Amino acid sequence: MGPGIAIALLIGTALGMSIFLVPTQMAAEAGPSIILAILLAIIPMALGVLQLLQLGGAIPVAGGAYVYGSRLVGPFWGFLNIMLPVVAVWAYLLFAALGFAQYLPYFLELIGYGIDVNTTLAVWAILGFFLAVNYVGIRVAAKAQIALVAVLIAGMLTFIVGGLASFDPANFDPLFPDGEGQPFEDGLAPFFLAIVLLYIPYQGFAMIIEIGEELEDPVKNIPRVLAVGMSFVAVLSVVLVVALIGGGSWEAAVGADGDPVEGALAAVGEEFGTLPTAGVVLIAVAALVAAATTVNTLYTSYSRTVMRASRDNLLPGFFAGIHDRFDTPHRAVIFMGVPPLAVAPFIGYLDEFTGPEFIDWLVVIVVTGTFLSFMISGLALWNLPKKYPQRYEYSVYKLPLPVLKLVAVGNIVMSFVFMVLVAASAPTALIVVVVFAILSAIGYVYQVRTLERNGTNLREEMSSLHHHEGGPLQTSESDDD
Repeated sequence: MGPGIAIALLIGTALGMSIFLVPTQMAAEAGPSIILAILLAIIPMALGVLQLLQLGGAIPVAGGAYVYGSRLVGPFWGFLNIMLPVVAVWAYLLFAALGFAQYLPYFLELIGYGIDVNTTLAVWAILGFFLAVNYVGIRVAAKAQIALVAVLIAGMLTFIVGGLASFDPANFDPLFPDGEGQPFEDGLAPFFLAIVLLYIPYQGFAMIIEIGEELEDPVKNIPRVLAVGMSFVAVLSVVLVVALIGGGSWEAAVGADGDPVEGALAAVGEEFGTLPTAGVVLIAVAALVAAATTVNTLYTSYSRTVMRASRDNLLPGFFAGIHDRFDTPHRAVIFMGVPPLAVAPFIGYLDEFTGPEFIDWLVVIVVTGTFLSFMISGLALWNLPKKYPQRYEYSVYKLPLPVLKLVAVGNIVMSFVFMVLVAASAPTALIVVVVFAILSAIGYVYQVRTLERNGTNLREEMSSLHHHEGGPLQTSESDDD
């Protein structure tokens, strides 16, 4: 895979469904303060990018988060760094598919076909289609991703142009509206929640380490892809939020019932008064495409994590299989796709159990699982110079040791704080992730003991890199001892 395709995959993950839903949700909840919130969200994004630049440059492998956890922290933590992202990705797949199901009727109404859309069928359609695409092969998926990202960016730029054309600086005053019925009537909690949730699009950069060894010359290209892709994502996201508040005001993001407006960015774009109907339709189409890019890239990247863990026998070796014709980890792709498809028929019944709306609850699952995984990766970064000194020393991208330690600690601390902040809005989601982690730990112990009875030392297999895995040093004493 060339760097251009990898950049498209990264942008498709970051500027996916979340960018078309979360800003309007947060504008309704936190008003104009989301301008400051998204700027502050860049800080943890920068720390995360630096962390992955160093880890990905030193050890570019498929299933990077799992490999870093198992080789640099410990086998059990590597196992958690499979299972936590997997449950987060299952939730994110459902989130993107539900976003697709919410935008689809708004789009159909815009073009004159006001028909009801069955949520389950819409979710099955998008998840099932891209499951098939990724089963066939990453080359097909990657080519499709480039076209999808082009449409996505066109829709975002249309929204930005419309917002800037109707820009009114008065829409930013007050930055923290605290009148009766306004976001900050009861304190600053909405602002802190906005910082965390507006960070969600920036989490897309983790995708690049999951497909590490499939990237051409990964040691050189991982830093390039991260630098170009995330710079583009950061600039476009900030400008979009500025256009959202400046062009339509935060009240435009609030529906008649007090909840975030139906149609999200497309509905706010319609309120600008500067866009023709065709422009609003393009925004809605881009939102549908955003859901597609999110689903497509999640299948593409995280199936590699499952495949990589299966190589170590940590998961059943069945999932390490490569399709004879398509040369894809087809069984791992199915593993990532089936659970969200199975949950889809029950979506309408889950709101009463989750506290907040199910789609918001899914966001908490995504964030909690991702931040726990990032904390493990922060420990991995701290241990890199000691565990694999030659890979650190000769990495194409090398952080000075004091900076490396600062980045590692910063990621651990900020991930913990962000996780607590967002989990407070839906404690049941945190409970689900913790229970899942406990069950995963039990499964890990069972697998270790089962393999030991069959003469396989799982802990030993998970303590060294495989010989085929690239990096600044193909083989070294520290890799294989």
